[in-house]
Formats: sequence, structure tokens, C-alpha cells
Amino acid sequence: MKGRKSTREVKIGIGDRLEVKIDSVAFGGLGVGRVGRLVIFVPFAADGDTVEIEIASVRRAYATGRICRIVEPSPFRSAAPCAYYGRCGGCQYQHIAYGHQLDIKRRQVTETFARIGRVPDPPVRRAIPSPKPYGYRCKADFHVRLAPGRPPLIGYKEAADSRIVPVTRCEIVDESINRSLATLRKDLENSSPPSGRGGRQEERVTLWSGAEEAIPGFGRSQAPGNRVLRSVKGKILRVPAAGFFQANSTLVDTMVDAVVQASAPSGAETLLDAYCGSGLFSLFLAPRVERLFGVDADREAIRCAEENLREEGVPNGEFFAGDVGEWLRAFFLERKNTVDIAVLDPPRIGCSPDVLDGLLGLNPLRIVYISCNPATQARDIRRLLDGGYRLTELQPMDMFPQTKHIEVVGILER
Repeated sequence: MKGRKSTREVKIGIGDRLEVKIDSVAFGGLGVGRVGRLVIFVPFAADGDTVEIEIASVRRAYATGRICRIVEPSPFRSAAPCAYYGRCGGCQYQHIAYGHQLDIKRRQVTETFARIGRVPDPPVRRAIPSPKPYGYRCKADFHVRLAPGRPPLIGYKEAADSRIVPVTRCEIVDESINRSLATLRKDLENSSPPSGRGGRQEERVTLWSGAEEAIPGFGRSQAPGNRVLRSVKGKILRVPAAGFFQANSTLVDTMVDAVVQASAPSGAETLLDAYCGSGLFSLFLAPRVERLFGVDADREAIRCAEENLREEGVPNGEFFAGDVGEWLRAFFLERKNTVDIAVLDPPRIGCSPDVLDGLLGLNPLRIVYISCNPATQARDIRRLLDGGYRLTELQPMDMFPQTKHIEVVGILER
């Protein structure tokens, strides 16, 4: 057809330089521009930018490029405070003003649920911002490489590949973690060089905020039984040092409030807290229901959950260590134990089919689905919608400022 270029007619090769207008920021953090009908993805671009890029890769339907020069900056563009930004793979949005990051993430959630979840008009609320856009993380994983005759290499993986970017401080972690990072580097510099495996040693080290809060025995080794203490809404939780906990210490109280409100307990229900971890939500939900069951595959986290409720004098929680899908079948469905409210907080990969089938078999009045991956969340919620539920609300919460990640609390009713 005259006047229209197909994707194949766009002659672009690796190393070519061209000027591109960035129209949007895709889920995952890449800027999106077009040349003809060819989509071009550009890291560290903001919608509204006009940039000169160099083509890094070409596929049949799209290409990727890297910024050589900003021809005209977006009105949403902001100066990144981190010296490693652009190399380190930890952050993707430091170049975008924080208020606009929230708008981008809300739109991404809406588009994801429309496309993957096939929800025509997703009920997405405005994103709840983090009280602190920087210095909010209470936990960080650093990669460490030791080799004879060389200073220790400590940092994060590069944005472009798997190499370690050495960092002396991180702008998004609590300042106490930066102090611990300096101490770790000093200790390693003064320690004996590694032996074995050719004299080279690599590991991942987890540092938590508030080193003074560590239970005696917690160190850099991630041996089972090591724990840290976290304070949430005036209550103390024990958490496995190598386990999962919500990363944003400044927004976790608000998140707990949102989950409790979404669950809407009246006091007479049986509640299932699936993927309960150390009992973060259980601790605040159990006093509001008649009976609570928590399930998680992490046995040490389950031990922590039991202790957390016991120490707070909450007697009506019962916890199981094991596969969530298996427990749904064996304990609930086969024994005909009913559930009125289900709270789900699965890992990024989402729920397995047997978990979703088990939930549909239990048929609770309300399901609260929390996720840091809207794509798998939308996929799973589509299955629940097909099983007879309706989606009443999606509440984004920015637990991960400056990054591509977004937490969403979804509410489904029977």
C-alpha cells in the first residue's frame, strides 16, 4: 500500500544512529519509540524525550537502542543522584521525577490487566507513594567477589550483563545498610585471601537495616536459625535472615492497613493466609477473625510466624509448612474445612494452577491477592474471574521507588 511502511521496509542495523521520540515507558522500565512501524525500546529514557540512539539489537518486530545524546529532554526528566545509575541494574527510574513514576506505574498496571487479564476497564486506583523515594529499603543483597592480590569486589550486577558493579553506597537503602556495607568492605580487606577454587570466591551477602536490631548470632552467614527483628505498627516480628520480608520499611505499615481493610473481616470468619511468610499479615488479621490458617513453604518462616503470634498473645492462628497447593487439597478440600477470606502473597512467579483450582474449590467470599508482579497477578486473577469472581479494586503501592517494580493489592469477591 502506498504511503505506509511495513516493519520489513525499515532498514535498521546494529550500530546505526538515529533520532527517536519516546512516547511511553513500558512495563519493565524501557522507553518506547517508533521508526515507521518498528518499535524501539530504549533503557533510561523518559516519555517525552527526543534522543539520539545507537541500535544495539534488531529483531523482526522490534529493536533496542542505547542513548547517545538527549536531543530534547522530557519535562518529566530528573537528575539521578546515584553515581552508578545507568550501569547498576538495581534502579531503572531515577531519571524520572518521582510523581511521574507513580503515573507510569499506574498506567502499566492498567495496561497489564487489560492485556493479560482481559479486564476491559480495570478498577485501578491511584498509586500510593512511598513516604521516602530514597533510603527506604530495609534489606539489600550484595554480590561479593574475592581474589588473591585484589581488593574485594562488592556491589550489584550490571544493568547490561552479569558483571558486578562495585558500589560504596546505595541511594535507595536505609543509611544503616550503607554503614554496614562500609564495615563489610573493611572486614574483607583485612581478612585472609580466599583459598580453593583457584583462589577466587564469590557469594551473595544480605545486609539488613538497623544492625542493632539483630538477634544475637545473626551475622553475614545465612545459616538456618539466624533471624532479624522488624518493627511494624508497634509490633515486633522475627524474620529469617535469609528469608523474605517487605523491602520498604517506610510503607509496610500502610500496606498492612490496606490488606486488613481489603480483607474486611467482621470477627466471625475463617481466614487463609497463603504464602504467609513470617506472619506479617497474620499478626494483624488473626485478632479480627475467629480462626486463621497460614501456609508457607519456608519452614523457618513458619516457625517465626508461630512465635510472632505467640509473643503477641494471639491464640487463634495455626500454621503449616509446605506446598500451598498440597495443603489446600489435603487439609481444606479433602477434610471439608471452609474458608471465608483468602489472602495471597505469592512470589513473583504467581500461583500454580493447583493453588488457583484449590481456591476455586474452597470458594471463599473474598480473595485479597498481593503481588509485586502485575503480569502474573493479572494472569492468575483472570483464572479466578473465569471461576466466578469479580474484581472490585486494584490498589498499586509503590514499595519500590526508582525501580520498575510495583506492588498491587487486588480485591476479588464471589
